[in-house]
Amino acid sequence: MYHLVYTSHATNPFGESDLISLLKECREFNRRNEITGMLLYIQGKFIQVLEGNREAVLQLFERISADPRHQRVAVIMEGESPTRIFKDWSMGFRRLTEQEAIHLSGFRDIDHFFARKRINEESNVLLVFLKLFYNKNMVEFADI
Repeated sequence: MYHLVYTSHATNPFGESDLISLLKECREFNRRNEITGMLLYIQGKFIQVLEGNREAVLQLFERISADPRHQRVAVIMEGESPTRIFKDWSMGFRRLTEQEAIHLSGFRDIDHFFARKRINEESNVLLVFLKLFYNKNMVEFADI
């Protein structure tokens, strides 16, 4: 299973309706192309994990890189994993208010996902990286 993790900066800040639209677009595309993953949006910055067939993931990443909503797109990790980490998510996501999250599936799942994942020396390096990133940024984001 191929995975790619990238970061980018939003060209313009995303409002709640922008994020909902992006999420719907991502989920539909990813379902059709058998891509799973997770998207975090924190203060105008994205980090996204894409996993699936190598060719499909790379084609999607090319599309993302050319998207005018992103700038400073940078791959920070890519490679092969024995299995999908986000097998049940066409695109897990974090950013909406509690009220908005109730109406779309997948939002609260990220907190639960990272809370139940135990990291040890046998853990997938991608999962270790993501949990550390998530924990660090959620603490900093909560302090703002």
